[in-house]
Amino acid sequence: MDITILVAKVLGIYLVVSGLFLVFRGKAIPHLLKDLFGHPAVIYLIGILMIFLSSMYLIQYNIWDGTWKTLITVFVWAVMIKGLLYIFAPQILSELAIRKSRSAFAAWGIVAVAAGLYLFLYV
Repeated sequence: MDITILVAKVLGIYLVVSGLFLVFRGKAIPHLLKDLFGHPAVIYLIGILMIFLSSMYLIQYNIWDGTWKTLITVFVWAVMIKGLLYIFAPQILSELAIRKSRSAFAAWGIVAVAAGLYLFLYV
């Protein structure tokens, strides 16, 4: 299996699970985020893990050919940037996450589930 297809499938599963969480348990997000950002060591480890995993993919498969593989590359770059923010600017990420979390959970959840199902079933 091509690594890009594997990443698409894993990302698809992640999006379905997190989207369903947003739909059914979205009200818990502000509390989870507040608790998460209260632990600097955990934030640092999450950032390092995100950078490590995204860089492993980007070193081999940084694909910009205009196909669905480009979408996977964009997602992976977003993970890399988010990992960098976790390490170098967690306060900005915390403010954005908590402010964003007060919007429509169900709508974002449905979008995430749809995108995840597409990646998992059709890629």
